[in-house]
Amino acid sequence: MQKKHGGLRRKGNVIVFPTTIDRLMEEGITALQQENFSAAHDRLSEVLKYEPGNPAALGAYAYALYELGDYAAALEVTDELLKIGPLHYLETMELHISLLMQLRRYGEAEQMIEALISEGVLPEDRIAQFRQLQELNERIQDQTPTQEPAVEPINFPLDEFFALQHEEQERAVMELEPQAFRQLQAEMIQAVEHPNVDMLAKTYILFMLQRAQADGMVKIEKFHYIGTFHIQQLPDPLTSERLLTIKSLFEEALLQDPTRLEMITELFDRHTYLLFPFQWDEFGASEVAEVYLSYLEAVFTGSSPDTAHPDLLQLLLRIETWFELRNG
Repeated sequence: MQKKHGGLRRKGNVIVFPTTIDRLMEEGITALQQENFSAAHDRLSEVLKYEPGNPAALGAYAYALYELGDYAAALEVTDELLKIGPLHYLETMELHISLLMQLRRYGEAEQMIEALISEGVLPEDRIAQFRQLQELNERIQDQTPTQEPAVEPINFPLDEFFALQHEEQERAVMELEPQAFRQLQAEMIQAVEHPNVDMLAKTYILFMLQRAQADGMVKIEKFHYIGTFHIQQLPDPLTSERLLTIKSLFEEALLQDPTRLEMITELFDRHTYLLFPFQWDEFGASEVAEVYLSYLEAVFTGSSPDTAHPDLLQLLLRIETWFELRNG
């Protein structure tokens, strides 16, 4: 005589006992109550493999998907659940409408709410709740643009950019609209890190990436300096305490000579722009100021600069030579 298995479930070649399904269901509900939505999702999906039409499992599974942010999948589950006829119809409808709103399907949400209210299926104590949901849906819909403005793709072929002369590279990036730097962030970072890109162009790109609030790390090489920086943490030359200290030393030394003060400030600002984001990092502020003052004195007297920091003087001369070659 063949033995009856009663409530056994078969999945392929695997036979599952009812107690297994009950255990998975209980674990899924417990995980939901503990707000462990990932675990709830896993347990409940197992239940639905064996009992795909289980209303309680479908309702709990839809809620887990909602909390995990998978609104499209959750909407499919609530749609199926409403066809079956859930145990908690109004709660399912509320979740279904909330999912439509999350997916910006405001018109469908409005129709469902209006149908519930007009057909008289809502108890008195639930009408106000669904009215509030309707008002929220309308408010969100009014504040949502009907169509996102199209973003025109910007063509900036790097191989052509790298082939340009240095002056042309600087001109090419300066001709870009400010908003283009965010869209071209990947290309701009590659340009900054490329050894054959003009140093002034690199400085401009860095300023514009920071202004565009681009996010990322860049490796920068200028003269003997090599450093890796986060774009949003690049120093601001206008507020840098180090640079302001150096300039204050210029002012103290040349207080009675405004012409020379203007000249040294212009020279220093030009070099600062070229070196950015580096700021003579291995030297003290007073050492930098002393070398620039010595160099300026030599320009006026025709003598050799007198300084105790030949390495710093050599860097200053290299920068000036770079500008002379760049400007022809």
